[in-house]
Amino acid sequence: MIPTPWKNPPEGLVAVGEVLTTQGIKGEVKIAPLTDSHARWHELNRVFACFEQAQTQTQTKLFIEKVRFFRQFVIAKFEGINTVNEAERLRGVFIWIPRAERPALPENSFYIDQILGLRVYNEAQQYLGAVQEVIPTGANDVYVLQGGVYGEILLPALKSVVLSVELSAGRMMIRLPAGLVEGEE
Repeated sequence: MIPTPWKNPPEGLVAVGEVLTTQGIKGEVKIAPLTDSHARWHELNRVFACFEQAQTQTQTKLFIEKVRFFRQFVIAKFEGINTVNEAERLRGVFIWIPRAERPALPENSFYIDQILGLRVYNEAQQYLGAVQEVIPTGANDVYVLQGGVYGEILLPALKSVVLSVELSAGRMMIRLPAGLVEGEE
């Protein structure tokens, strides 16, 4: 199975982007970044691409030769990839860095992979489900909760809603906004 950032990431790695397509004729690729800051890409020297070949995952180091930006995309040129055909083999592949190289976040900020799987409870200690997906909407993220008493809940990730996140305990405490689920006011 090809590794994905949220379902089966390679051990010790976190995704920073997904190669969408080739760009131009000199081996560049267009990447959808999974980071909030484009500037982060200028700090990277080496990344990893993971492939599945004959039922086995293989990791390839890619050394970044050049990075530029076009709208919300990262355009990257990797050493040794000099043609469209060579770049084409990266299409659909996620780009990874070692977890230890991920920058620290400010207090009360979290990476998506830290939020996924957290068990969510309301102020009355009622289990509302686990975070299955994080949907970025621009204004605020939305947490998709599943498996709780109300079925699927689309929870806005707002400071007024998320009261606490305890990563070590694997739980999140929230205040349900009025009218978000039927029967709750």
